[in-house]
Amino acid sequence: MRRLNAIDGLRGLAALAVLVYHSRSSFWVGINATYREHGLAPNLNAWIGYLTAPFSFGGLGVTLFFVLSGYCIHRRGARNLATKEPRDLNLAKFASRRFWRIFPTYVCALLFTALIDYWLQAMSGHSVPNQDNSVSTFLISLLTLQGYAAPSFGSNGVFWTLAMEIHLYVMYPLLYALSFRIGPVRVLAFTFFISLLYTVCEMLFGFESLLTNRCARGPIFLPYWFTWTMGFYLAEVEAGRCRDAGDKAWFSASVVAIPIGVYLSLMNNYLLAEIFWSIAFASLLRTSLSPLGERIWQQGIGKLLANIGVFSYSLYAVHAPLLLMFHQLISPGDPNYKYETLWMTLAGVVVSVVFAYVFFQLVERWSIPKKSGIGIKLERLA
Repeated sequence: MRRLNAIDGLRGLAALAVLVYHSRSSFWVGINATYREHGLAPNLNAWIGYLTAPFSFGGLGVTLFFVLSGYCIHRRGARNLATKEPRDLNLAKFASRRFWRIFPTYVCALLFTALIDYWLQAMSGHSVPNQDNSVSTFLISLLTLQGYAAPSFGSNGVFWTLAMEIHLYVMYPLLYALSFRIGPVRVLAFTFFISLLYTVCEMLFGFESLLTNRCARGPIFLPYWFTWTMGFYLAEVEAGRCRDAGDKAWFSASVVAIPIGVYLSLMNNYLLAEIFWSIAFASLLRTSLSPLGERIWQQGIGKLLANIGVFSYSLYAVHAPLLLMFHQLISPGDPNYKYETLWMTLAGVVVSVVFAYVFFQLVERWSIPKKSGIGIKLERLA
């Protein structure tokens, strides 16, 4: 199956959004401090900072990643289900492909994190809140149980999203079987109901606060199940297993979803906002996969983002400790120092992209899926 520029471009967009979001918060004093100092005075640095306000939503790159993941993981399976005699889902082969694609890079990124954390401790005594570099936390992170049995390993808190990703992979065979039995539309409705029900219960009872090792978000995957299934659903539409709603319906859904998502995000209600952002990003993915979208991603900035998207996993995996290392190098002795201009933010982005590309060449590109063969019988579930 051919590589899609649109997918790589959207991966690059999502990875850069998250990177800029983290770099901006690491190096820049922020909009509030800038406004207190300069207000609406004609100060170039201040106004450049104000224009970066949309990057305060950069964490939404995670939502886009989940939508892309659902589409990419199920694209092959959807085409299989669309055949007259769909083949069984080969669980061992699926697990093997996912393992070799994810874990070699993941392990190396955790080891890199440990190295940077050790260096930071030696140089400045700096550590992030609740940082834990123990061997037990390392092993728990390998099991993707951070947030349950231990906090995130070291300073690399972004891996809560990888844990969610792998938990969603574990649920994929269920979605595959359900799609075969009841169809993709009902599968989408099923995961919407589960995600909404969980979100409402969390809003009412707040039981996630009882998880003392909870990371930035997570560790329960249910709020993101509908997000992931939106990509799954688009793969089914592409394979012809269900009817596309059409341009007007997707556009109307986005027009409604985006302002609601913005409002809920500003109110810090991220779990409920996730549902609306997933609809908006699914619409973006659908447009990007169209002939017009593919042409856009093959030109100019789209092509640049697509190139970054090829090593977006490496960029995601190492950028957090890289930003800490860069901060220590340019402002030794004060790990919390913030700059009034955005130049250091831009420098942090450039350094992270360059190093991530090197990391990709040394580590990620050698992660080749391996073959094996145990399956589940679809007819047993029909």
